[in-house]
Amino acid sequence: MLNFISILNLCVTFGLTAGGIVAFRHGFNRAANEIQDRVIKALQSEIGSLQDRIVALEKENTRLSHVIMTIRAALKRRGLHITIDGDLVSIHDRSGNLTQTSRIRGSRPPSGGDDPDMEA
Repeated sequence: MLNFISILNLCVTFGLTAGGIVAFRHGFNRAANEIQDRVIKALQSEIGSLQDRIVALEKENTRLSHVIMTIRAALKRRGLHITIDGDLVSIHDRSGNLTQTSRIRGSRPPSGGDDPDMEA
């Protein structure tokens, strides 16, 4: 009788241990899947926001290109010709007497008061 109870106790202990391990793994996998789904949704939302921002920036770029073309046309009618070559902008008049050349800078304002790249 003592032998039977010991064997039964051992079987119950192994069963509970195996059940605990299976339950732990199932809970861990479920939590990992929920976190993965949340991350995927957050990244999809971020991608959507970035795509909207790209569309807005493309529209702004087109608008600024039209503004530059309008300014160039207006200055050309007044006798000033603007040439844009990469980050170098040159302005000269019809007679060729006045020429100014300047490099296009980034979004940072220049540190000094005068632009050192301007030439008269």
